Amino acid sequence: MKMNKEKFLKTELGSSMKECVAALDKWLEVEDRKAALWCQAQWEVYQMALRQFYGIECHLTRTDEYFGIVTEDESDWLFKVER
Repeated sequence: MKMNKEKFLKTELGSSMKECVAALDKWLEVEDRKAALWCQAQWEVYQMALRQFYGIECHLTRTDEYFGIVTEDESDWLFKVER
Protein backbone atom coordinates (compact mmCIF):
# COMPACT_ATOMS: atom_id res chain seq x y z
CA MET A 1 0.00 0.00 0.00
CA LYS A 2 1.40 3.39 -0.98
CA MET A 3 1.26 6.11 1.64
CA ASN A 4 -0.17 9.54 0.97
CA LYS A 5 1.47 11.52 3.80
CA GLU A 6 -1.02 14.36 3.87
CA LYS A 7 -4.02 12.04 3.93
CA PHE A 8 -2.41 9.78 6.52
CA LEU A 9 -1.62 12.65 8.90
CA LYS A 10 -5.31 13.67 8.76
CA THR A 11 -6.49 10.22 9.85
CA GLU A 12 -7.11 9.40 13.50
CA LEU A 13 -3.98 7.21 13.53
CA GLY A 14 -1.82 9.84 11.85
CA SER A 15 -2.97 12.76 13.97
CA SER A 16 -2.62 10.72 17.18
CA MET A 17 0.89 9.71 16.15
CA LYS A 18 1.83 13.33 15.51
CA GLU A 19 0.45 14.35 18.94
CA CYS A 20 2.38 11.50 20.57
CA VAL A 21 5.67 12.56 18.97
CA ALA A 22 5.10 16.20 19.97
CA ALA A 23 4.37 15.09 23.54
CA LEU A 24 7.47 12.89 23.59
CA ASP A 25 9.59 15.82 22.45
CA LYS A 26 8.08 18.01 25.19
CA TRP A 27 8.63 15.42 27.95
CA LEU A 28 12.22 14.86 26.86
CA GLU A 29 12.82 18.59 26.89
CA VAL A 30 11.48 19.06 30.43
CA GLU A 31 13.15 15.82 31.51
CA ASP A 32 10.03 14.03 32.73
CA ARG A 33 11.34 10.49 32.40
CA LYS A 34 8.13 8.68 33.31
CA ALA A 35 5.99 10.59 30.79
CA ALA A 36 8.70 10.29 28.12
CA LEU A 37 8.89 6.52 28.57
CA TRP A 38 5.12 6.24 28.21
CA CYS A 39 5.19 8.28 24.98
CA GLN A 40 8.18 6.27 23.73
CA ALA A 41 6.19 3.06 24.14
CA GLN A 42 3.30 4.58 22.18
CA TRP A 43 5.68 5.77 19.46
CA GLU A 44 7.02 2.23 19.07
CA VAL A 45 3.49 0.99 18.37
CA TYR A 46 3.03 3.69 15.71
CA GLN A 47 6.38 2.65 14.22
CA MET A 48 5.16 -0.95 13.97
CA ALA A 49 1.91 0.19 12.34
CA LEU A 50 3.81 2.19 9.70
CA ARG A 51 6.00 -0.83 9.00
CA GLN A 52 3.03 -3.23 8.84
CA PHE A 53 0.60 -1.11 6.80
CA TYR A 54 2.97 0.78 4.52
CA GLY A 55 6.24 -1.18 4.62
CA ILE A 56 8.27 1.85 5.65
CA GLU A 57 10.76 2.21 8.47
CA CYS A 58 10.47 5.58 10.17
CA HIS A 59 12.38 7.05 13.06
CA LEU A 60 11.87 9.93 15.43
CA THR A 61 14.58 12.54 15.18
CA ARG A 62 15.06 15.67 17.24
CA THR A 63 17.61 18.44 17.42
CA ASP A 64 17.69 21.95 18.86
CA GLU A 65 16.24 23.20 15.54
CA TYR A 66 13.49 20.63 14.82
CA PHE A 67 11.82 17.31 15.61
CA GLY A 68 9.83 14.92 13.49
CA ILE A 69 9.54 11.57 11.81
CA VAL A 70 11.87 10.67 8.97
CA THR A 71 12.36 7.53 6.87
CA GLU A 72 15.19 5.19 7.79
CA ASP A 73 17.42 6.43 4.97
CA GLU A 74 16.55 10.05 5.88
CA SER A 75 15.35 10.70 2.33
CA ASP A 76 11.78 11.68 3.22
CA TRP A 77 10.02 13.32 6.17
CA LEU A 78 6.60 12.16 7.29
CA PHE A 79 6.48 15.42 9.19
CA LYS A 80 8.96 17.93 10.59
CA VAL A 81 8.33 20.67 13.16
CA GLU A 82 10.71 23.62 13.29
CA ARG A 83 11.28 25.02 16.74
